[in-house]
Amino acid sequence: MTKPDRSPAPDAPKTELDEVRDLILRYPGVARAQLERTAGGRLTARVQGWDHANDLSPTGPLSELAEINPHETRFLYDEIFSAESYLQGGITLREDAVVFDVGANIGMFSLFVGARCPSADVFAFEPVPDVFDVLRSNVERHGVAARLLPFGLSDRDQDIVFNFYPGISIMSCRSDYADLDNEVDLIKQYVANTRETGATGRDDHLAQVEALVAKDFELTERHCRLRSLSEVIEEAAVARIDLLKIDVQRAELDVLRGVEERHWSLIQQISMEVHDEKGTPTEGRVQLVKDLLTANGFRATVAEEDLLRGTGRYAVQAVRPEYADDPRPVVASAESGKPRLDPLAIAGWLAERRPAGRLPDEVVLVDSLPPRD
Repeated sequence: MTKPDRSPAPDAPKTELDEVRDLILRYPGVARAQLERTAGGRLTARVQGWDHANDLSPTGPLSELAEINPHETRFLYDEIFSAESYLQGGITLREDAVVFDVGANIGMFSLFVGARCPSADVFAFEPVPDVFDVLRSNVERHGVAARLLPFGLSDRDQDIVFNFYPGISIMSCRSDYADLDNEVDLIKQYVANTRETGATGRDDHLAQVEALVAKDFELTERHCRLRSLSEVIEEAAVARIDLLKIDVQRAELDVLRGVEERHWSLIQQISMEVHDEKGTPTEGRVQLVKDLLTANGFRATVAEEDLLRGTGRYAVQAVRPEYADDPRPVVASAESGKPRLDPLAIAGWLAERRPAGRLPDEVVLVDSLPPRD
């Protein structure tokens, strides 16, 4: 069966029920919502959260996201929502956190922050125009408080050519940093690791991923702009960065080198993917990054994610020891557990934003929803 196109579409006239549904989708943690009116006129809102990690069906929580490809959407969800990979190593999200999402792709981490820490102010960076349009659609639809920035970060301001892979956009990168053979090996290892874990319900997803390496990757070039992190800090008058998340396909050290000495103290936590691939220019990079972070006052840890074991990708988390004394409450951490939506809280939130006669009579939390027409 052909998968429906869920790329951003032109705006169509909205009914009142569409308006209510769109508003519900802006409640933190809501992935999907449907409204149903009975013959007697009673209106019920059925709501599905992001917390159904193993639901790969056409009606799962990801089924209405704008996306480039379904297989990478699933991968990103596994990594960010299910494994909470960016909250490992003692990383936390505090009330009113300022979060820099560098390498935002279609916005999965920005959506995660919006769901787990609604008070956060997110700066989402994505340099590839094709991907940026999808990022915008997802973030705006779910009401994440994000500033969307159509450029990437590096050690200096520059315009550069990117390799954009429509078949798997998360591998897109600077053309001078591209290593297609390595990406193919990563995909094969990811499939093998996923099968080894024995996770259920992944067969169709893994078959789609395997199909990527059975043919040549489609490649197109995009001209993209890069700026330094310090430039953005100055321009936006950022007083602190509670969490700097970096996933930029071999350009992670460039991002860190774009921080001027006077701005390092503003950054409290860093959660990043680091490439350290034997026999390539990235070999030894984990130690370089760790030394740089330690020299700037961070306590850094290094781990290898289970699904990416053996691929030369490492998770580096760094936290300033004094950040533990920040008086703002911790809203989310790996130890805090995944929150469950509260139907009464959603109903109260809607009542603050809609006239009394134009509200659902009931909000019901459900594990699944039928496909949209």
